[in-house]
Amino acid sequence: MMLAVFPSTGAPSKTSILNRVIAKLIDLILVVAFAVILPYPLGPLLGFVYSLVADGLNFGPFEGQSVGKKVMRLQVVHTLRRQPANARDSVYRNAPVGVATFFALIPVWGWLILCLIGVPLMLMEVYLMVSVETGHRLGDVMGDTEVIEKTPEKS
Repeated sequence: MMLAVFPSTGAPSKTSILNRVIAKLIDLILVVAFAVILPYPLGPLLGFVYSLVADGLNFGPFEGQSVGKKVMRLQVVHTLRRQPANARDSVYRNAPVGVATFFALIPVWGWLILCLIGVPLMLMEVYLMVSVETGHRLGDVMGDTEVIEKTPEKS
């Protein structure tokens, strides 16, 4: 019954979960780099904003791709428009991850809340990617998005 919530896209198979996890780890490394390299509160805030809008980057070499997704040759597309995700789609899609990132910004109490809420939320996202036939996670449903493999364009 739960599968009825997820939009049907007619995709032949779900994208590699390992590639998606690696892409997200690359993006989380960038978030941490912002937070560590740039002064507080600018660095953590930029990391937080990046964690929300990253999958909607549509300039230069990015087409609905975060840095991690670009490296892993993945792309986020809106399930209804079949176009690369925009910033709005990305914010909805990354809201669950954004919650965890937001709490990570707050010293001590935020870190406690991150452990109690953020980590289980992230684990649930991975569980959904693995257990749902389409590979959609909660963020994909919230943003009406899906991750596809980006095939190189022939010139």
